[in-house]
Amino acid sequence: MKRIVVILLIVLILPIVNAQQTTQPAEDAGVTPDSFLWGLDKALDNLNLLLTFDKGEKAKKGIEIARERLLEVREMIEENKLEAAEKAKEEHGKTLVKVKQNVKEIEKDNSTEQIEEELEIEKELKEHEDAVEEVNTELKIKIKIEGTITEEQKALINSLLNSLKGQAGEVKIEIKNKKDKTKIKIKQETGKSDEEIEDEIEDLEEEIGLEEIKVKAEIKGNKTQIKIENEFSTNAVDKNAIIDEIIRRFTLDKETVNKILKIETEDEEELEKERLKVEAKTEEGIAEIEVELRFTLTTTDKEAIVNGVVARSQLSKEDIEKVLELKAEEEEKEEEELEIEVEIEDETADVKIEIGDNEQEFTLETTDKETILSEIASRLDVTVEQIRDIVEFELKEKEKIIEEEEQEEKENDKGDKKKSSKDDKPDSDDEKGDEDKSGKGNKSDSDD
Repeated sequence: MKRIVVILLIVLILPIVNAQQTTQPAEDAGVTPDSFLWGLDKALDNLNLLLTFDKGEKAKKGIEIARERLLEVREMIEENKLEAAEKAKEEHGKTLVKVKQNVKEIEKDNSTEQIEEELEIEKELKEHEDAVEEVNTELKIKIKIEGTITEEQKALINSLLNSLKGQAGEVKIEIKNKKDKTKIKIKQETGKSDEEIEDEIEDLEEEIGLEEIKVKAEIKGNKTQIKIENEFSTNAVDKNAIIDEIIRRFTLDKETVNKILKIETEDEEELEKERLKVEAKTEEGIAEIEVELRFTLTTTDKEAIVNGVVARSQLSKEDIEKVLELKAEEEEKEEEELEIEVEIEDETADVKIEIGDNEQEFTLETTDKETILSEIASRLDVTVEQIRDIVEFELKEKEKIIEEEEQEEKENDKGDKKKSSKDDKPDSDDEKGDEDKSGKGNKSDSDD
C-alpha cells in the first residue's frame, strides 16, 4: 500500500518537476550528486522513461537524461568533487545502456518510418557526443590554465572524460547495426537496390539535418576565403571505399550550397593558405571521417562564390589519396607510450605512471616488488605480466646498499655450497685409488 502511495505521489510531482526543468537554462546541471535530492531526481527520470512506451521515444528521452548526467559530471569536476563526478558518470553509462537496448528493440510496421526514427536518434546521439567533446575540451583547458589539481586528480578526470566518450560510442555502434538490419528489411519489402536505398537514406539525413557539411565564406577585401567542412560516419572501412564515400558525400550542387552557405565580411584581410585535410579513423566496423577544404576565390559576388564552391567540391581520388590520413583506433592507442617508474626509499615506493600526456603519481607503503607490480596492475586494470617488463625500479642509496648486501650474501651462500660439495669429493687420485682398493678389498672379503 505504501509503495502505491509513493508512486502516486511521484506521478503527481513529475509534471511539476518537468515544468521546472524546462524553465532551467539548457546548460544547467540541476540537482547534482552531492545533493540529498539527487536520488529523487534519478527516480523521476527513471519513472519518466517507464511511462514512455514507444522504444524510439524512449531512446530519445534516454539521451536527454544522459545529457543531464553529463552536465552533472562537468559541474562536479569544476568543483573538484571527483567522487560525485564518478557517480554521475556511472549513471550516464547506465542510461546509455538503456538507450542501446531500446534502439535494439525498435520495430515498426513501416521500414521507412523505422529508418527515419533511427536517423533521428543518431542525430540526437551525435549532438550528445559533440556535447561530451565540448565538456572534455572545456575542462582540460580550464585545468591547464588554473593548474590547481594534482597529477593524480588530473589522471582521474581524464579517465572520467574518456569513459563518457566510450559510453556514447557503444550506442553509436548499436545504431549502426540497427540501421544495417533495417536496410535489409527495406530491401525485402520494396525490392529496391542497395544504391537506391542509400540515396533515399541520404535524402532523409539531409532532411533531418544529420549530414554534417558546412560551407563558410569570409569576404576579405576583394577576395573570398572559403572553408568547406564535412564530418560523417560510414561502415566503409577499406581505403578505396572510404575515398569513394568521401567523393560522394563531399560533392555539392548549387541548390545545396545555396541552402548551407554562410557569408561573413571580415575586417582583417590576411588570407589563410589553401589546403585539403582528410582524416579517417576506423574502429569496430565504423569509420569516422573528417574533411576540410580551404581555398580563395578572387570574387565577392554571391553567385560566383556558389559556382566556385560547387566546382572545388568535386574532389578527385588523386586529391584525396595525397593527403588521406587513415588510422585504426587500436593503432592510435598503441602510439601512446606507457612509462612506469618506481622509486624505492625508506620502506616506501613512489610510483609515477605516464600514458601519453597523462600522468599519475602515488606512494605505496611497501618495497616488495611483486606487491608494487600487483597494485600498479590493479590501478591500470591490466595483468602483472603485461606491465612487468615496462616497470623501471630505481633504488635510492640506502636501499641499493641493502640490496647489494643481500645479493652478496646470496653469492656467498652459493660459494659455501659449492665448497661443501667439493670437500665431499676425494682430494686426489691417490685417495680415489685407495677408495677403489678398499672397495675391491671389501668385495674380495665378501666373496670369501
